[in-house]
Parts: sequence; C-alpha cells; structure tokens
Amino acid sequence: MRTKRHVPLFTLASTLMLASVSAQSDPLRPIIDSAAGQVQGTTESCGQFCTYYSFKGIPYAEPPLGALRFRNPVTLARWQGVRDGSNHGQECLQAATVPGQVRGSEDCLFLNIYTQQLIGLRPVMVWIHGGGYNANSGNSVDFGPEKLVQENVLLVTINYRLGVLGFFSTGDRYAAGNWGLKDCLHALRWIRANIAAFGGDPDNVTIFGNSAGASLVHLLVLSQPAQGLFHKAILQSSTALVPYAFQTRPRFYADRIATALGFGSDSSTYIEQLRNIPASQFIPFQETAFTIPVPRYLRPMDFGPVVEPLDAPEEVLIRQRPIELIRNSASHSVPLMVGYTDLEGAFFTVVENAIDPTVKSQFDANPHLFVPFFWNIGEGSPASGQVSGAFRQYYWQSRPLDASLDYEWTVYQTDHLLLFAIDQTVRLHAQVSSMPVYYYQLTYDGDLNLYKKLLGVTHPGAIHTDDLPYLFHIPAAMLEPVPAGSHANTVSNRIVRMWANFARDGNPTPTPDTLLQNVQWPTVGTSGTGYLSIGHDLVASQETPNPTRMSMWYNLQEAYATAPFEI
Repeated sequence: MRTKRHVPLFTLASTLMLASVSAQSDPLRPIIDSAAGQVQGTTESCGQFCTYYSFKGIPYAEPPLGALRFRNPVTLARWQGVRDGSNHGQECLQAATVPGQVRGSEDCLFLNIYTQQLIGLRPVMVWIHGGGYNANSGNSVDFGPEKLVQENVLLVTINYRLGVLGFFSTGDRYAAGNWGLKDCLHALRWIRANIAAFGGDPDNVTIFGNSAGASLVHLLVLSQPAQGLFHKAILQSSTALVPYAFQTRPRFYADRIATALGFGSDSSTYIEQLRNIPASQFIPFQETAFTIPVPRYLRPMDFGPVVEPLDAPEEVLIRQRPIELIRNSASHSVPLMVGYTDLEGAFFTVVENAIDPTVKSQFDANPHLFVPFFWNIGEGSPASGQVSGAFRQYYWQSRPLDASLDYEWTVYQTDHLLLFAIDQTVRLHAQVSSMPVYYYQLTYDGDLNLYKKLLGVTHPGAIHTDDLPYLFHIPAAMLEPVPAGSHANTVSNRIVRMWANFARDGNPTPTPDTLLQNVQWPTVGTSGTGYLSIGHDLVASQETPNPTRMSMWYNLQEAYATAPFEI
C-alpha cells in the first residue's frame, strides 16, 4: 500500500477554504456545501500519521414511508442548516441475530463518504453491500474505509431497502418491484450531482459489491437507466446469473404475504393495505439461514430482483431476464472485473450442516435437487437422472453423502451456487462487450480470512466473504489482531492497489509495480480464457480457472439443458 500520509492542520485549513467551507468551522470537522445541502464531517484515523475525512449518514432520498413504501425512491429537497455527519444513519429494517427480533428502520436511505482529500477530483468507488438482499448495511463496522482511502480514491458506501420492503413485487403495475435496486440507482444519481463538492470525480465512478451486492452491481450494468452514472464495475463472488439472484415468480410470494395477513389475493387492493401496516410485520416473511428450505441458495431468494411489467407507472429498471440483457451488447459499455474465492461454498455448507444435519440425506433421497433449476430439466426425467448421476460420480464417486464427504460436498456447492454462473457471466460479457473484462480467483488463505476463522472452516482455501477483510477494515469480524509482519497484509495491499488502479484507469495493473510483482493481469478472451490467481503470489494465466470442473458443467448443459441461462 502506498505510504500513509499525515495531513497537517495547515493543509486542512487550506483545503477547507478551497472547498467553500465555513470559516467558523473546526478544521478537523469540515463543512461541505453540496447541492443537497451542507454537511459537517469528522477527521478519522487510518493508522499512525494517517487521517481521512468522514461524512456519515447523508440522506440521498426521501424516507420511503407510508405512501412511498413499495414505490421508487423520491428525490430529497435540499435540507436546511448544517447536517451532522459524525454518525451513520439507520440500517434498513432486517431480522436481528436474535430470532424474533428486528433491527434497523424503514427510514434508512443513507450513504457515507470517505476521502483523504477534499480538493481536486479523485476516482469514486461506490460499495454496494451483500447479505442475500435481506441483511447488512454500508456502515463502517462492517466496511471500514481505512485501506481504500489511502489509495487516493473517494469511497461511498450506501444502504438500500432489504427483504420485503426492498424487493416485494406483485408482478404487475401495482408493485413493480426492485425497490432496493432502484435505491442504488438513486444513490448513484445523488453522487453524480453532489460528489464533486467532496473532491470526487463524477465522471470516474466505479461500482463494486460482494455476494448479493455484486448481483445488484451486475443488474445496474445491465440497466439502461443506470448508463452514464458509473464507468466501471467490479463483481465479487456473485452475478445476476447465480441461482439465488433473480426471482421469476414474485406474485406467488406477494400473494402469500397478503393472504397470510388476511388481505386477499387482489393486488390492486392489497398493495394499499400493505402500505399501512407496521413494517416489522414483514420480517417473519423474510428468509434467513434457518428458514430457507432445501436446496436453499440453489434456488431464487423469495424476495429479490425481478422483471418489471412494461406498464409500470414509474421508471422501470429491469425489462428482461439477466441473460437476455447480457446478450444486448449495448447494455454494458463499461470495463468489468469479475471473480470469486476458490472455496466459496464453505460459508454456506458449514452453516447448513449446523442448522440442518439432514441436508445430505435429503439430496441423496431426491437426486433432482442436484439439477440446476435454470436448466429447466423435468424432475424424474432421464435427463435429470443423467445430470444428477454425473455430478455425484464426478464429485464423490457416487458414494452416499455423509460427514466424511464434507469437502467434496463443499466443492460441489461452490460450483453449483457460484462458480459456474460467474464463469458464464465472464465468458458472455467477453463475447459481446467491446470493453475489457478482468477475471480473478482468490485462493489466499491467511490471517485476514476472517470469516473462515469465525465459522471454523478447516478446509484449505478462501471461503465466501473472505475477500472483504482484504479490502476493508472490519472490526466486527476481528477475533484477534493480525501481526504487522503477516503476509496477509501484503496480499491486502495488493488487492487494494489493484482495485484502486481499476477504479482510476480501468486496468488493475496499468504499469509495472513491485508491490504487484510487476504482473500484468490479462483480459479475458472471447473463449473465456485469461485470469489472475491471487494467492501467496500473483500469477497471471492465459487459461481459465478450474478448467476440468467447468468443462464438465458446460458439457452437461450442452447435452441436457432445455432452456440454458433462463435465470
């Protein structure tokens, strides 16, 4: 990572004047006058002799309450006076870690801005958090900015509506859906109009996210109304093609809520009734790891992005399924970086084994559960038997699933849940886009694989979300301090540098760099080859990651799928 810099008080004072800051303000608490209104930030520490400016809890839309529930976000009028930016706004409403309790608020459309400089224009990186469309926030306890801001980028993290409030849809004009995705779009419009006042370049914006956040980033890439609001995108450990990411039967889940609450099944009337109940009443209908039925994340989340009806009364973002949008090459005119951790599935299988020890026996008893739903293969058909048999033979030689096969089971889940869909995404974009696509696989297993440590995973490799502590300071996940001399810090510095390079230039390795071992990250060819392995060292390859496993998946799709990519 570049040398940490101390910002002297006289530099801060000159910065404040150039940023049109009130002359009466504390130089450590700058006041920025943006088009949205005035906000007073704080000066925070990012290590010894290292500081940055923080502006938290900035509202970017009207609170989506009452008549604005299940509607597109509404532009907020300029606020009066100076808003205090020292604390985060409320998280969006979600289930708490204690069963039966909730946390957050329906009034939650806030963003946070972090930067080391307030003058000039620097690249903007906009983080869209994951959490299965149901959980988490952009707050610094989970996504601390200390690492990224030192690469001279401006970081923005956002909250967006979650669960039922964020992704409820009747499949018709009465509740078109995609409210959380539209919140992200509205935040990007706010950034376009206001970020220059904070020293950010509105013409150099990169959106990036992990897990469900990466799926939302991908959908923004594919959404025509989002074009021009950002200029590059990074998809970490998910895309819009993964099995859980896109809901194709929203009306079923909408009617289920309305019926359970006694509101009938007429969407033209029950939608108004649903706008008038306490928001907490929706929480029991939102999925958690404890309530999702087998095959769990191998099927769409109950409440997620959807195709919107063409007669929707408000602006529509998603008019077709993701695969159709990808094939429309005009929809994605930005450089992409896409990748995953090599043992993604361990995050899910460890939790699943803990809450449901019957899962493996359920798969053994119903082999159709092995078959990807998006291949549209009928249960009980010869094709179903061929596909499930091929998977069982390849991954664990058709033995009955038991605890001795945890690793093999995890590798299968890794491929079914994420890797195959991500690989498809990379190949399809490389085939139809004129912009570069960069592909990576994170294999490093070290001191900053915090989520692996929290879950007690002993298998080798990096699990889902293990990439996050290499980009962000995450105090909520720290079990113990990482030694200063740990090689994990070097790997972190490399990842931060490459992500920031991509945000700056659209190329993660634009020039030789000793920190990056002078590697040149290849772009993906039309056949899907070319990637970077991020392990103890950086290794560029003209091949494709996991070629044998992926070839098996593509061959089965070619032979048996009746509607490939129908996600």
